[in-house]
Amino acid sequence: MSDFLRTLYGILAIVIGWAAFFVLLALTMRICIHDAHRRGKSPALVCIACILFFPWGTLAWLVFRPDPKNRPGSPSRFRLEDHRLQ
Repeated sequence: MSDFLRTLYGILAIVIGWAAFFVLLALTMRICIHDAHRRGKSPALVCIACILFFPWGTLAWLVFRPDPKNRPGSPSRFRLEDHRLQ
C-alpha cells in the first residue's frame, strides 16, 4: 500500500507541476497579447515568439518592446509632471 501511495503522490505532483506551467504560460500569453495590441504590433507574432521560446521569448518581448501608441479615443499616458502642484 505504501508503494501505491508513493506512486500516486508522484503522479499527482507531476500533474500539478504541468498544470502550473500551463497556467503560467496562458497568463503570460494573455498579457503579451494585450500589450502587443497597445503597442501597435502583431499579437500573432508576439504569441509565436512567446510560445516557441518560453520564457526567453517573453522576456525578450518585455525588454525590447516599443513605446505604446496613443490612439484616438484612448486615454493618454499618465505623466506626473502634468499633475504636480506649484
